[in-house]
Amino acid sequence: MHSTTIPGLSLVTLLLAIVLPVGSTYASSEQADAVGQWLSDRAMRAAEKDEAQGAARSLEEGVYRLIPLAELDAPEPVKEYFREQFQRSRSGVVRVPKGTIPSQQALIMALPKVWRSDAILRQRLPNPPSDLQKTLLGAAETIGMEPTGTIEGLKSSGLSRFYRVNDIGIVEFNEKNFRVPGGVIEAFVEAQNTDINGTPGQIEMEVDGQGRSRATLVWAGKDKVYTLTATGDGDVERKAIVLQQIAAAVRD
Repeated sequence: MHSTTIPGLSLVTLLLAIVLPVGSTYASSEQADAVGQWLSDRAMRAAEKDEAQGAARSLEEGVYRLIPLAELDAPEPVKEYFREQFQRSRSGVVRVPKGTIPSQQALIMALPKVWRSDAILRQRLPNPPSDLQKTLLGAAETIGMEPTGTIEGLKSSGLSRFYRVNDIGIVEFNEKNFRVPGGVIEAFVEAQNTDINGTPGQIEMEVDGQGRSRATLVWAGKDKVYTLTATGDGDVERKAIVLQQIAAAVRD
């Protein structure tokens, strides 16, 4: 899942995000410029609205919503770009340029090695971290973790945990609380192509020409948006199946 935010703005704008298709990473420079400009303009409008309405606006509970592409407040070229990305991901496994997917060794070297206890995480997150004990990750090797989402001092709206899973690769589990006051996270109806315990979800698969693969699964619960990403060598479809099995066993 790609959550796009614009740094340096108000709380509302920092939490303003739209779940973008994985394929969006490979847009042409013209497409990237158009989408980037639209996202920037959108964030600025939200910041201006937040400032005009004052502190009362920031007290509103955050929301997650699925929206049809037709209802998106974007110019037609941006919508057409998203349509192309949806078609690309729905065609099955997406082939990406060499070097797009990092090697497992490079990924491990770049990942944080910090670990926090559940007691500390409960103090720093809006609600307790998701219980992964009944998932495959419960018995996997923990590499580290890092705060995500909106970060204020030691507190954050989200958390990523990283694991090494035999025969799969590196798995990241990210949970982001969208109930944080002022938060808005949106996803496209057309991008949903699976379900997790009856909840719509988005799964995408990528392979490169070096035998590396990456699967990404995104779905939302009562208070959080979850993203699972598996990166490593080998069969990407197996990675996707494993991610769905993990997601089905996550508890909050």
